[in-house]
Amino acid sequence: MATASESIPLVDLEAPAQDIVEGISQLGFLYLKCPAIPAASSVERMFDLSRQFFLSESITEKEKVAITINNAGWAKLRQEALDSDGYPSGDIKEAFNMRQFDKDDVPRQPLPPILQSNVQEIAQFMRDCHQLCLRILETFAIALNLPKDFFTERHPYGSPQGSVLRLLYYPETDVSGTKHRQDIRAGAHSDYGSLTLLFQQTHGGLQVLLPSLPGQPSDEARWLDAPVIKDAVLVNIGDLMDFWTAGKFKSTLHRVKMPQTSEEAKPRFSIAYFLHPDDEVRLARIIPSDVKEEEDASFKRSAKARFGVDPNEAPLTAKEWLERRLTATYTGRKDS
Repeated sequence: MATASESIPLVDLEAPAQDIVEGISQLGFLYLKCPAIPAASSVERMFDLSRQFFLSESITEKEKVAITINNAGWAKLRQEALDSDGYPSGDIKEAFNMRQFDKDDVPRQPLPPILQSNVQEIAQFMRDCHQLCLRILETFAIALNLPKDFFTERHPYGSPQGSVLRLLYYPETDVSGTKHRQDIRAGAHSDYGSLTLLFQQTHGGLQVLLPSLPGQPSDEARWLDAPVIKDAVLVNIGDLMDFWTAGKFKSTLHRVKMPQTSEEAKPRFSIAYFLHPDDEVRLARIIPSDVKEEEDASFKRSAKARFGVDPNEAPLTAKEWLERRLTATYTGRKDS
């Protein structure tokens, strides 16, 4: 259980860079209040399209665009297992991943009819999400005493990259029996990229893992609810940024819990934008000047265990990083 002082900060995008950095550094998560982009009407429209796809598109059309090894397409119920050790039967959700369109707003993958007929709206939403991420990345660069455009120029819109717009659907769940007690809507995981934007509507369920307290048993994790806040976007740090900045900006495990009440059990929709650098960017670690040698040694040990990447090896490209992280996530993906 969270203490009274433990909560996800709510910060205005126009606040000083230090406020944003300090806010997101507490738990790896931050609510951004009322950003001008994407516009609220655009967010609402994307939720409309998401509902149409998941609830009205035929299984035949969905299967034509099934998830591929390029992390693009439709993932059916239980196909994804974000915590395969804890919940091997898979997550109780569907998802549709759209790789970032090219610089001319042309999709890089086949889309189902409902989404294909609205490509221009989707393209603008992607661009707006990307632009919002770049604003946040500028504050990270300032905090690390780097040129303001250090991260932004390594995340150009439209270049080959792993950035993905993801539509998510968690179907209604029966909470009256015991059938789903060993299930999870989305298993505990951290995101793979630089930053994630999450848009939520009406029903929450997301939880963030809190730091352990002194004397806390290792098998008694503490989870903090991340409720829906009207006109706010939830932002979190991804593993790539954690690794890249030698732990200055830490990623945090999170999950979507199973419903406990009839209200929570209603269908849940969310939309995530996962930001990744250009495929060819080399992830040479940026070690803050105030990090001590023993602290960096400790980070190296933990990084290898957490990310499966040895900080002592030659820097991976962003593309290589993502390929390593995706390997164990999906079952039954297409080859292209």
